[in-house]
Amino acid sequence: MDRALRILVVDDEPDILETLEYSLAKKGYEVATALDGLEGLDKAKRLPPDFMILDVMLPGCNGYEVSRMLKEWMENDPQAKSFPIMLLTARKVDSHDREKFIATWSRADACIYKPFELEEVVNTITELTQKAAS
Repeated sequence: MDRALRILVVDDEPDILETLEYSLAKKGYEVATALDGLEGLDKAKRLPPDFMILDVMLPGCNGYEVSRMLKEWMENDPQAKSFPIMLLTARKVDSHDREKFIATWSRADACIYKPFELEEVVNTITELTQKAAS
């Protein structure tokens, strides 16, 4: 049997972190967590996940920056394992053009807004990990 997909969840809100960790583990995923951007960046490089859920508003280094750094690392380091990144944010920017620019700059594969439905998160994980595997 294939191993469970490993998901790294980075969020500084303990309630969201615990909810995602518990819910995703119940769905059969192996879940690791981090409480800030720099810890998430370090964990993702040391033991690359199959998928990363990354909050935008994080202490130390925000999710947009972490996403961009990881995507550049994946491109430039031949040893790096590539994986999809989904941003999770309560913050909605004031203009569609700015939102599109930020999402493009961060190079994240998807963005879901809080409050979110677990099924939306799981569907995005499934879709993006299948796309990455093909």
